[in-house]
Amino acid sequence: MFNEDWRDGDSWGWPTMKKALVRAFVASTPRHRRHARFSFGTIPFERLAQRAGGMERAVESLLGEHWAVWSTFEGPELCDEASRLNVAGMVVDSITPADTRRMHVRLRECGGYLGAVQVLPALPSHWIAFDASMSASFRVFEDSLFVFYQKYQLEVSDERDHSEIDTWSKTGLFSFVQWEDSGVRGTVFDAYLNREHAQRVGELEELLSGQLASALNEVLIRCADTNPNLTTRLHGAIKAFEEHDSAEQLAHVSLSCRRFIEALADTLYPPRPEKVNGRDVGKAQYRNRIWAYIREKIESKTAQDLVLANFEDLGKRVDALDTGANKGLHAENSTSEINRLLLTLLVVSHDLLTLAPPGGDFSYAPYKDEITRITKEFLKHDDD
Repeated sequence: MFNEDWRDGDSWGWPTMKKALVRAFVASTPRHRRHARFSFGTIPFERLAQRAGGMERAVESLLGEHWAVWSTFEGPELCDEASRLNVAGMVVDSITPADTRRMHVRLRECGGYLGAVQVLPALPSHWIAFDASMSASFRVFEDSLFVFYQKYQLEVSDERDHSEIDTWSKTGLFSFVQWEDSGVRGTVFDAYLNREHAQRVGELEELLSGQLASALNEVLIRCADTNPNLTTRLHGAIKAFEEHDSAEQLAHVSLSCRRFIEALADTLYPPRPEKVNGRDVGKAQYRNRIWAYIREKIESKTAQDLVLANFEDLGKRVDALDTGANKGLHAENSTSEINRLLLTLLVVSHDLLTLAPPGGDFSYAPYKDEITRITKEFLKHDDD
């Protein structure tokens, strides 16, 4: 939210606020996560106050009186600002909580910035304030910005706002600035522009977040139970992906993924001198050991094939990333490939780590070095 009348030197109004918001978004969001629609409009606090029975209740409904809404506001603070200012609302679709917090820190340097609120479409007040009162203006995808227009603007003559294209081009924030046909989205012909559909979207977001979070939490607790070193390896892979911006770092992503798979194989199916099903399962044959583990834990041939297909796909993605890095392929050209690699890595990890139930014998192997070190120190101290 911004003070709609904020002035920044000689510039003021919506163009100034939009540029401040987008600059903060680009600076706070890694390129591979930069995909969001931006919508703008004046928040109808007076309408909300009439509906809720006063400004204080209207503000409480926005800040989640009975919901867990992330917000940088205190109720009295927003109530005061809503009573005396025209408040500009700017909605950024599809941004992570961590990136939102980074944006908030950067935007605090802007004199017109008031604060931020998480939008929950299931809340009636949020639908009125942010969905029904906002219009989508443009989309940012990686290093490109797409300004929305509608076909009717070209029927007689070109009535699109070319000044906006020029303004964004001159900022230097994007490699490409171009038009995007938004069709009938957001118009009277949009059958999905209603509160019911917004609620379905909100509920789906919560369901997906819960499902994915549960699967990821299962991966983390299984890693911690079986071998804490797996957590370190997985952290290395994800961290390398978050920070990659060169061919060298691209290679580090694939190396980190390979190290995690090797550590997973060592944990689930330690090396053996004899062959299993005609395959060598020594230290170097970590993929064969994963195959052997899958066949040992799953009786159904169909279920085996499904898990093996995912694991084989993961291996191919790691190999392809290695090949690209060795040829000097720039990381920016392979962001989607890296993203799919890590998603596949997490899916396969979940498959493998959940093949056996928890609660088995404790594995002392990951703790062997520390146990040995402390024991030696104790014995040395006892001798002294």
